[in-house]
Amino acid sequence: MYGFCTFLFRLVTQNLMLRANTLQATFDFRSNNANYDTVTSPDITINGAANFQVKIIMTQVYGTQIYNNLIFVKLYKVRTEDDLTYTMTLSSKHLKIENKIFPCDDGTWHLIKELQNPNFAFDISVVMNIVQCATFAALYDEVDLMDFELRGEDGAVRIHRAVLAAYSPVLRRMLNGSWRETAEGHVDVPGTSRKTLQHLKEYMYLHTLPDTDLEPILALASYYMMHELEQMCADRLVGALVAENVCELLHFAAKHRLTRLLLAVLDSVQNGAIKVKDVREHYMRSKILCGDEEAGINSSSEIAS
Repeated sequence: MYGFCTFLFRLVTQNLMLRANTLQATFDFRSNNANYDTVTSPDITINGAANFQVKIIMTQVYGTQIYNNLIFVKLYKVRTEDDLTYTMTLSSKHLKIENKIFPCDDGTWHLIKELQNPNFAFDISVVMNIVQCATFAALYDEVDLMDFELRGEDGAVRIHRAVLAAYSPVLRRMLNGSWRETAEGHVDVPGTSRKTLQHLKEYMYLHTLPDTDLEPILALASYYMMHELEQMCADRLVGALVAENVCELLHFAAKHRLTRLLLAVLDSVQNGAIKVKDVREHYMRSKILCGDEEAGINSSSEIAS
């Protein structure tokens, strides 16, 4: 439970649930005969990428029992060097707000409701989204104009150089340079299937992702510095996180140095969305190793200890 208290005010955050790019919480506000003041909730970090806050400004008409309470919210980036753009979609049953979108992440306070009660509580549900750039859908079927190939272990996909350059700074530097791949018109992607490369292509042209097999796409996104795609894959994987796959996903994130995914999984465990007890019990029952032997976890009894 998060709380902020003064002599005249109290704003407490209760029932906080964080998972992937979503936040759910209840905010309880109490005042004690104040004429005017402002109270702000502590930062709540969503998916390690942005902070969310609630602010309430309360005024009371002097000599009356008439109150005017203004409720504000804001979202801002955790890291100033983050080059992604975020929006938040906010809903509240108590405040009668449904899927209201706020199109900025620069820390601007947004007024969402005015109430006239001295004491009240309200729910908040927030989904943090990444603003997607324009797609190249019109070029998806223009096969004759595709002038480059991504080659996997079992096949290749054709693609436009301009599309690759628009999405990946790594590939843009390669295509603008005197690399062998640029002259030959293809680049080899070791350890990657044609199916994964096709999913990558569909994302770049159509902004679609498959429901499964996101891990190899995430690894490619990280390698080619496609931060938007990396965040989207991490959000979906963490959104489907259960006790049975926590260690497997942590091992994958550590192996491929996927910081966004690693932090998001750890956040889910830390805030209680995934119970450590459930993870331990699963591995004790199934006798499945959590991680590899080099990590020093060689038996389910070590997980329980």
